[in-house]
Amino acid sequence: MPNKPEIKGLEHLYIPTGKFEDAWRFWTDIAGGKPGETWGEGEARSGMIQLGGQSIVLGGDAERDEDPELGYPVRHGAATLYFSTPNLDKLYRDLANRGASILRGPLKTHWGAKVMTVKAGDAVIAFIETKKKTKKRK
Repeated sequence: MPNKPEIKGLEHLYIPTGKFEDAWRFWTDIAGGKPGETWGEGEARSGMIQLGGQSIVLGGDAERDEDPELGYPVRHGAATLYFSTPNLDKLYRDLANRGASILRGPLKTHWGAKVMTVKAGDAVIAFIETKKKTKKRK
């Protein structure tokens, strides 16, 4: 049997929305999440919220279409789970050897992270490479 995949845990939950202001109000004012950084404007406004020790990214996606970068259909309200892994290339090989349905192999995204997507039944799961930060020696 090929190596077991090394998946560290949930990195963040991504929720695409066509109604950013309504979604932001729910997750911050109603659900009690701590608002973080926002970016973009108008229908393309996005932002990050901390809730229960987890990060939620609301993506203001004006249109429902295929994400050309990560290769999966964007459906408003259909969340994508992002799991962290220390070595995305190794995880890719391990999952492929086990027969996973890879939607998009490892690539560096426009926001700088190395990510890949996998079909998991009806869901899309994304894996993001998160390297351990090394301490600088004095």
